[in-house]
Amino acid sequence: MDVSTGDPGGEISETRQELLEATRDAMCKHGFADLTMQAIADESAKSKAALHYHFDTKAELLAETLSYLLAEFIEQVDTGPDGDPEARLRALTEAQLFGPNGRDGDSGGHWEYHTMLIEIQSHAPHNETFKGQFTANYDHVRQLYADIIEDGIEQGVFEPVDPERTAAHIMAVIKGARVHHVTTGHNDIAETVHETLREQVFDRLIV
Repeated sequence: MDVSTGDPGGEISETRQELLEATRDAMCKHGFADLTMQAIADESAKSKAALHYHFDTKAELLAETLSYLLAEFIEQVDTGPDGDPEARLRALTEAQLFGPNGRDGDSGGHWEYHTMLIEIQSHAPHNETFKGQFTANYDHVRQLYADIIEDGIEQGVFEPVDPERTAAHIMAVIKGARVHHVTTGHNDIAETVHETLREQVFDRLIV
């Protein structure tokens, strides 16, 4: 995969999908430092040779896995342009903070996943493949937020705000909450940030 990356959600083969899902499982189980191609192969029915056939490097494999997981996440939580803007905005934010199953679901795997993401992202400043994929993922989600907000403004549901700036603000707050949740002993941060976003951003957006 080129560092420019494709749009999340592109069509992939069944074999490639199996390898990406095995990579996700291995990343969550072993973390970045101890992740090997063999550990990834062990999570699938495919061989290590199959991994090397489809992906030239581990960085390339991890980058495509991040793209695949983002597409899967968006498909699970967003109803698309015909959905209610307020409901879409709240659902997307809750899913980012607590996982696709929301606050009442099992969020253990969600935090394992974000722990792994932080490990990989720490290498992005010096790895163009990772930087390219994290940029693509960020731009995709930020645009989704901006589109939801713009739809809400056009429908008279939201107050007229700058969709791009508001999207960037929401994402920065969510990112901070996730980092602090997995790197400190404060397990109430995600809930606190969710309440604050609701009170200080979302409720004020509503006309």
